[in-house]
Amino acid sequence: MTQYNYSDSPVKLLIVDDSWVLRKVLRETLSERNDIKIVGEAANGIEALGIILQVTPDVILLDVEMPTMDGMTTLQHLMIHTPTPTIMLSSLSKKGSARCFDALKYGAVDFISKNRFFKGMDMADQGQFVADKIFAAAQTTVNSIDPMQQGSEAGVLTKTKLKVVFCEDCGARHIIQTPIQTGASVKCNNCGDDISLVGEKRFRRVNFVTVIGCGEGGYANLLKIIPELNPEIGGALLVVIRDEVEHVESFMKYLDAISDFKVSLAQDGLTLEGGGCYIFTGNEHVEFSPYSGNYTLQMEANPMSANTGSIDNLMISASKTFKNRVAGVLLSGADDDGSKGLGEILKNKGSCCVLNPAHCLQKTMTSGPFAKYNLLGTLDEIGVVDRIREIHESHQENVTTA
Repeated sequence: MTQYNYSDSPVKLLIVDDSWVLRKVLRETLSERNDIKIVGEAANGIEALGIILQVTPDVILLDVEMPTMDGMTTLQHLMIHTPTPTIMLSSLSKKGSARCFDALKYGAVDFISKNRFFKGMDMADQGQFVADKIFAAAQTTVNSIDPMQQGSEAGVLTKTKLKVVFCEDCGARHIIQTPIQTGASVKCNNCGDDISLVGEKRFRRVNFVTVIGCGEGGYANLLKIIPELNPEIGGALLVVIRDEVEHVESFMKYLDAISDFKVSLAQDGLTLEGGGCYIFTGNEHVEFSPYSGNYTLQMEANPMSANTGSIDNLMISASKTFKNRVAGVLLSGADDDGSKGLGEILKNKGSCCVLNPAHCLQKTMTSGPFAKYNLLGTLDEIGVVDRIREIHESHQENVTTA
């Protein structure tokens, strides 16, 4: 992790945990540092919310399981009224669990399993591990989040556009207006057959894709982006997450449950469909095999000798196949994977943007390309959502269905 120096202006830390033992361990672990200052402690959420306005912490360590007011409820109150970078702690849940993703969805920037970071570590390692997490959080900008409003405007199409559909029976071409109402259909003016316009009942060819790449910290970004998009924007989303396979697979299932997009794990031989969101684990080398207007994934283990990372590979491969019908987006990550891929997309006249590094837990992945390619780097997650909608909707007239 990136090392930060806060000796001149230490990070103000609030510890919220009902276990006095854990608070004592954290206090002793961090007390020797001059770059972190513990400005308060609380045993439950109600105490914490009362203290926050008094001490204005830069970062909060917040336990999930507490009496009186638990961590998730506290987090939601916090993000509505006083958004503060928050790292969730849990002894019952681990990274990659549904509880972890819930916390990130509601505004936490990181999640630590107590069992994982204390078990088997000496005091020095504990201190550095926690300090690195705190420093990264302190450098992250968080916005106010109202859980009652999350997703309320997700994927709303506000502009009427023309869209081309084809009759499955005779192949006749029809032009319709969007947005499409639920359950809508039209009569084929050639053979009279009903053409279903409901996304779940029709196969949509793909000729435009957005490739999104992220690493550490990217889950939180994705949870603020994918659920806000609607499959009717057209095209497909291809998401590379550089993390352990089991965590990525767990996230895929969680994201599918809260999104309008059909979210699935990318697999060798899978045919891409418009309106789909495909998750890649970062361990694959991917090529696209075009056949009869469709595109099938050809995947194999990513060769160790490759000169590109998994995000670069997918972006370069997509750009080679789709040319200027590709958009590239980078989110939080601790390395520069994706930089070459964005360059290739731009070379082929595609569209690219990066999330504002201030909204990334780890900034390396976005900071380099932002400067190198003079990209839009002032976008928060909502801005990235708007940009993806804009790009996809501008290509809707080219998205055909069969």
